[in-house]
Amino acid sequence: MARFLSCSELYETIQQKSLEAREVLWVCSPYLGSDAHEIFSQEIIKNPPADIRFVFRVNDVTVKRGEVNPYEIQYLIEHFKNSNIRSHDTFHSKIYIFDSSALITSANLTKTAFESNIETGVLLDGPQVDEVKNFFNTSLWENSKPVKDVKKFKRIWNIGKRSESAGYSGKIKPHTKIEKWTDDYVSTWYFSIFSQMPRKTERKIQKEANWTKKLALVGDIGPDTFKQLKLGDLAFLADLTKKRLSRINVEFARVFDKSRVETDYGDLHFAYEVKKIYSIEKTRFDEMLKIANIAVKSSEIRLNQDQIILMVENLSPSKAKKRRVEHAIRQK
Repeated sequence: MARFLSCSELYETIQQKSLEAREVLWVCSPYLGSDAHEIFSQEIIKNPPADIRFVFRVNDVTVKRGEVNPYEIQYLIEHFKNSNIRSHDTFHSKIYIFDSSALITSANLTKTAFESNIETGVLLDGPQVDEVKNFFNTSLWENSKPVKDVKKFKRIWNIGKRSESAGYSGKIKPHTKIEKWTDDYVSTWYFSIFSQMPRKTERKIQKEANWTKKLALVGDIGPDTFKQLKLGDLAFLADLTKKRLSRINVEFARVFDKSRVETDYGDLHFAYEVKKIYSIEKTRFDEMLKIANIAVKSSEIRLNQDQIILMVENLSPSKAKKRRVEHAIRQK
């Protein structure tokens, strides 16, 4: 059976089909936009289908033109596997396959395509889907190659300073709103900063990783943390560099990128965007760590749900929430 779809129907269909997919999620799109993963249901992160395959047109030229965002490539690699993401230089097909359904469409995997462009597609169900899968597997997947050197592509992307929506004026009224993913399936970390990184070292990391000065960074994290830390994760960062302070500054941030750069201050680092900055009395901060079972000298911990709730409530300006934490402290 075939069904014609257009505009908002495309996004609604992909949301529903990716929510239900259990065995197959195959996608090919020449273009790949920023945060394009949000076009799918967030369920693919919690319960990923057994067989995931993404094919994009990833090369120096497409990245420089802003057609393929390498940060999105890294996001998909980190949340799935490197082997699930491949590149093919000569295809122009846009196909989205979910178990026994296949959407053949004009829409690239970009938010602009699904929000603003007048795109169409045909949704297939039944025996015809086997033909689409065979085409995807033999003509695309088997002739594609792994994506290597994402760091190089990120450098090209940043130098180009373009976006996947180049040429889009922004004056067209969107016909569909792509809902942002929640942080339900994002890891939240606690980092304590005990020593200040030399400015010279920070500049070297920024230059080699190609991070802008707008991004803050943390250096010398452990290899296990570096491996587990993903783009989009959240983190509480406690500044303990200054001694004998009555108050502690805590930043609440989102991980933007991570990179390996050899320095005297360690080789593994991550850059982050600050969402909020809190100031908390040192005695309260120490009490909070104690209740959360976090050692004062701990430097990097992935928090569990109880620890996250405690952090959020203790750092909240709400007096009611502060009273609840004070009660928890007294109960201990």
